[in-house]
Amino acid sequence: MKVPRISNHSLNNHNINGVCGSLKTSRVNNDSSLNLYPQIDDLSAIPYTYPLTFTSIQNSSKLRLLFRYGLPCMYSGIPMIDPKDLSRLLKNRVFFRPSAEVIEVLDKFKNSFQNFELQLYLLLKERSKVYPDKNIQELLKGVEPIYRRDLRKKQSPIFHELSALSKNLPDEYKYRFDYLMENTYKKLNEKPVIIPFSSYEFKYKLSKIAEDINSGYDVKSQRVMRKLMKEAQRFAPSTVAGNIGQQKRVLKFLDYILKKSVLKDNAQLRSLIDTSLLRLNKTEIVVPFSRKAFLYDLNSVLHNLEDKTLKDEMIKTALTLPTSNESFSAYVLKIASEPSDKIGHRLMWPSLASVEHILPRSCGGENIMANYGGATTRLNSERKSIPFPEWLKMQPQAKKNCQKYLDALIDLYNKGVFEENNINPKYITDFVNTVYVQSGKKLKLDTSKLKLPQ
Repeated sequence: MKVPRISNHSLNNHNINGVCGSLKTSRVNNDSSLNLYPQIDDLSAIPYTYPLTFTSIQNSSKLRLLFRYGLPCMYSGIPMIDPKDLSRLLKNRVFFRPSAEVIEVLDKFKNSFQNFELQLYLLLKERSKVYPDKNIQELLKGVEPIYRRDLRKKQSPIFHELSALSKNLPDEYKYRFDYLMENTYKKLNEKPVIIPFSSYEFKYKLSKIAEDINSGYDVKSQRVMRKLMKEAQRFAPSTVAGNIGQQKRVLKFLDYILKKSVLKDNAQLRSLIDTSLLRLNKTEIVVPFSRKAFLYDLNSVLHNLEDKTLKDEMIKTALTLPTSNESFSAYVLKIASEPSDKIGHRLMWPSLASVEHILPRSCGGENIMANYGGATTRLNSERKSIPFPEWLKMQPQAKKNCQKYLDALIDLYNKGVFEENNINPKYITDFVNTVYVQSGKKLKLDTSKLKLPQ
């Protein structure tokens, strides 16, 4: 029998409380059972780093109009991608086309790619020369074994060290750890495992798919997602013997809605519903190994361990497993099982233009043009609520790139773009003043090229 595959999005731990320092002016549930996905009572407490959208920021429409002109990021200086460009590509299903056509489109944005996204773009470009008719997911699948072997070489000694440490665990914890490792090795070797169904996990994953749909699809698709999200609320909070039938009925109705909708061919939704039914039936499925899921499960296993020193040492050891931010091999494996449109989304997302609050909202920053700059979603997300002077120290190149951003604004004004789009040129001087004040009067930008009428 052919074993189904699913793409496993796991939970991650982030500090979601911003630190404002002197600028501030205002204002899991851990389950120790063998369930690899303990229930989470509050889904809002689970941050998800991809994708990040800024569509709800008030009074930012004028700045967003300028994103179409390839403004440089005020922190990194790279030309930012207009989010509307990505939306059009997703809506037109461009990433599902033969890779030769996709690369031709991506070539227009190549100067915006950095880090692993640039490596991925170059890898896909080289592979497309050999297999121009394959889609980008198929190209990654072709090289996946190479990167898997490389990653396993880095992971293996860490798992051996964890196993050695586990010998000091009490029998109950040792049994649960061995069970976790048994499933982990199956995932690493692409062998099927049984994973209990979790309605919390299902709704969490469905909400992430909804974010994708809302950021790049049409109104009809968004309407279907709202209907699916509403229907998913009928799930019982937990899955026990007495409500499995009810859980299956909800899934089957979700399946019915999907099959009758414009999203019937959406691979992520199809996979989520199909594999959820398999999990409810306790059918074995192939699940890719996920570092985040492993850390989450290990923490669950060790949650009530009295030996805090041993617990901390095991968690610390597990944290040395390569991440997709540190290892290109881990990055490739993380996305190789995803549909082509999501691979394209991941490739372009870090370089998308976003509205940056120079003084963070959590520190009293207002939703006004004078407090806005343009930054890539990656750096906007990484900054969170770090005070501007501290952020400048962490991003020393930002000082020259703020000037680069300003020069681009001035150039657009001098070319008549501001007038054409009915944008008040006062934004330019306001940006200069805000950066000056929020930097502690240390970052003074040059406006000599600005030719305002007398």
